[in-house]
Amino acid sequence: MECSLPPAEVSASPNLEGLVVAVVGAGRIGAEVIRNLDRMGVGRIDVYESDARAAALLRDRHVVHLGNFWDELTLARLRHYDFAICTVDDPGARVRMNQKCLIANVNLMLVWTEGAGAVVAAYPFDALDDCACHECGTVREARPMSIAALRLTVADLPPQAADAASIATASIAAGLAAALIPRIAVGVGRYVSRRATLDSSTGQGTSLELPRDPQCVRCKGLQRPVPIVRTRNRWNVPAHVRTAFPEALEQGLELSDAIGDEPGHRYRMGELAERFRGGPIPAKFALTVVDGRVVCLDFEAPHPDETALQTRSGADPGRCTTN
Repeated sequence: MECSLPPAEVSASPNLEGLVVAVVGAGRIGAEVIRNLDRMGVGRIDVYESDARAAALLRDRHVVHLGNFWDELTLARLRHYDFAICTVDDPGARVRMNQKCLIANVNLMLVWTEGAGAVVAAYPFDALDDCACHECGTVREARPMSIAALRLTVADLPPQAADAASIATASIAAGLAAALIPRIAVGVGRYVSRRATLDSSTGQGTSLELPRDPQCVRCKGLQRPVPIVRTRNRWNVPAHVRTAFPEALEQGLELSDAIGDEPGHRYRMGELAERFRGGPIPAKFALTVVDGRVVCLDFEAPHPDETALQTRSGADPGRCTTN
């Protein structure tokens, strides 16, 4: 978010036409983000939206996936994008997007509002293997942005102007997000996770660098990029395997989804095999340790349109395999 850039960086010209971006949510913020990216010349913008009416407004210009993004935006699909931008105004959705993008190694941007505050958090997972994720708990001291010198004129609004202020805040949040896309794409400044805020009523803003938390519940112990193996979601340990390799039953797995109402997502291989007896586990993927490294087991069946997606630049098409 810095405005004082070296001349060489200012002259950098990102190839926005080659970018492939997924926007999750087409509401007030999402629609504005999509409009900005369109005007910037971003090559492909796919939209993931659960509301049929909002989705219908975008079908003439973009590929729209109707449904819950947790189901529609599979790991295999996600890996085709250069950026995933989540505009869903729900903390749980932001955590889930962080979970998927962290594993898929895709640059993530979270955009939301808090009252008059526009908030954008950027996590360049593809650009930096050791950057902080959204669930890392520590941040550095806030550093004011130069834009804080501005003073807007929407403070102390009367009640009838509240909706207009909300629209303005959403537009500011979308603008901040769009401005960060080309900077991350060409590596302006230095790669780092960052959270930027701007108060639409005062013009005051902050820009915080987010260092990785070594004790983070989500990314602790992850060596990125995480190897992804697509495998069948069938759970049964044959008797001869139980006899020859009893230690396999103790293999730990961290599931992407909780099972039923149970707290926690960590289970033993033998426990899951006994419980589901050859049937599928209600989870999208699981993390396990193989030869001292965390590996992702992808259980999601491929969508028919996956091959139609343009492979994003820098993606390793051999990283996701099928068993």
